[in-house]
Amino acid sequence: MYFEYKSPELLRRDSRSVLMASTSVGLLLLLVAILPTMSVVDNASGEDEQATEENNIKLARQVIEAFNTGDVSNVSQFISPQYFNHESQVDPVRGQLRGPEEFIDTIKNNRIAFPDLRHEEQAIITQGNMVVSIINVTGTNTGNFFILQPTGNKISYEAVHIYRIGEDGKIVEHKAIRDDLTFLAQLGVVGPLSPEYQPFFQALTGLTNSSG
Repeated sequence: MYFEYKSPELLRRDSRSVLMASTSVGLLLLLVAILPTMSVVDNASGEDEQATEENNIKLARQVIEAFNTGDVSNVSQFISPQYFNHESQVDPVRGQLRGPEEFIDTIKNNRIAFPDLRHEEQAIITQGNMVVSIINVTGTNTGNFFILQPTGNKISYEAVHIYRIGEDGKIVEHKAIRDDLTFLAQLGVVGPLSPEYQPFFQALTGLTNSSG
């Protein structure tokens, strides 16, 4: 028979040790249980972010496709009913348009002026609810471009389109940064005021005053 006697003090110490050990084991088990959940949450967050970025890129490419083909049958799939285009605000009539109606009107006006209009993707950058599309625009001006008469000239210039994506996952706002000087010079509607400015004008646009 084996009998071990422990004083009350030793029993208290052992109780504390058992309690500490139990607490440590409990925390360890808790961490083991929580960590996979945390990993799942992080992975889910990362997957959501990736899905958002992929959706943003898809939206920008749908815009490019609409300009290239003139097909506006699916515009409501990527343009929000609240869509606001800053570029149309220079026109008092078009400035009142919103949603798919404004986008369709823009497509039609551009393709009337340039039936062979082509937006070539250079890069698409997205972060959060913003997406930036960098494109090269080409075409032949055989129709009226809003108030400008057709010139028959070819265009080729760079443009940056900035889109904000709404809570519905569609484009809700648009603003463009274009090389309008080169664009208008290629159409032949702007040029240097006098010959002394010709070198500077040519350096900016790559065109001479008589180029078309």
